[in-house]
Amino acid sequence: MYGARANRMERIGQPALQNLDSIIRLCQEGDSEAWRMLVEHFQRRVYAVSLYYVRNRDDAIDVSQEVFVKVFNKLDDFSGDTDAFLAWLLSIARNTCIDRLRAKETRAHYQSEYQHIVSDVDARQNPEQDLDRDQQQHLLYRALSRFSEINRDVILLKDIQGLSLEEVARILNLPVGTIKSRSNRARVKLGKLLAELKP
Repeated sequence: MYGARANRMERIGQPALQNLDSIIRLCQEGDSEAWRMLVEHFQRRVYAVSLYYVRNRDDAIDVSQEVFVKVFNKLDDFSGDTDAFLAWLLSIARNTCIDRLRAKETRAHYQSEYQHIVSDVDARQNPEQDLDRDQQQHLLYRALSRFSEINRDVILLKDIQGLSLEEVARILNLPVGTIKSRSNRARVKLGKLLAELKP
């Protein structure tokens, strides 16, 4: 059951969402089909962020479900434009993960080496590609384990999830200039660490 749940989540596609503004508005009006489309469009991103933090596929699925329950309950309060929606969603995901970790008193475990994290949850292609991707991800998270928590968050949100500097700044509650300088330094450091750690 454990493996099936995780594999199913990792295979979920990301259907095209033509008009996010309309979908959000329909969700706020209680349209269940619009809600299904919204969840299907964003669940891979939420799962990837959750897995990054909790380091356990089953827990990541549970956290993802909890995130969407929170989003459903808070959606009426969302008044930003559609460009801000992803940052708002991932902020809820990050905070939910941190709350889960604190509740389980596993912060020390969270800061240990990232071994079984999957940031790219696309459908698997073949065993050779699986092995190569897993090795690259393992190398990436070995390098990230040497970063401070805040710099890991910057890399995750900006470089892996593709958020803007402004969006990352809002999520982490830091000035944009601080995020920019941390991002630049972190990327240089990451490049050096990856070169050192590469077999």
